[in-house]
Amino acid sequence: MLLTLSMGFYAHAQEDAKSKSILEKVASTHNKLKTFKVNFKFTSSNIGSKEPARVESGKLLIKDTKYHLTMPNSDIVFDGKSVYNYLKEPNEINITKPEPAKIDKGDFFFSNPRDLFKGYNKNFKSSFIKETSINKYQCYEIDLYPIDLKTNYSRIRMHIDKATYQLIDIKLFQKDGNQHLLEFSDFVANAPLDDKEFAFDTKKYPNAEVNDMRF
Repeated sequence: MLLTLSMGFYAHAQEDAKSKSILEKVASTHNKLKTFKVNFKFTSSNIGSKEPARVESGKLLIKDTKYHLTMPNSDIVFDGKSVYNYLKEPNEINITKPEPAKIDKGDFFFSNPRDLFKGYNKNFKSSFIKETSINKYQCYEIDLYPIDLKTNYSRIRMHIDKATYQLIDIKLFQKDGNQHLLEFSDFVANAPLDDKEFAFDTKKYPNAEVNDMRF
């Protein structure tokens, strides 16, 4: 029995080492890129709800530390100094200082999408699950578990392209039954991106209410 237990522990340790190695390659691959652009689909649902899932699609542009996040109802630009969030429905612009991704609240994308591609070893324990196929891609499947147990989510599952180490999708499982799936497509590395993509001109929205919260 002791031999069986020790072999199981050794196998888990090997899998943990494998997941860390894969995640390090993901971070290294993306950190080497000066620019990239990618389309995404964001789906939110609750396993106990009869309400239909909420689905949003958008586009993300990254250049060095700057980003431009475009969705049907909002436009978010970080120009390297400030974050401009234009909300189309109330027709208002909120200007804030940049913040790290709020991982403890499950917000690992919209508050700072660049952080999603940097790596996960600091805030998570990882476990290699299996190799699988997602659409046309051969992928690694990895689960992440938050080190801080006070977070409002229990697990993150991600699929990584074996050939390119690019993220195919990432799914957040919250403790209250909410699930958020982020799927990527049409990834273009080192895309030619004009600096104008990362400059927000409030004059384009003369009737919008501007809330400057950079205190």
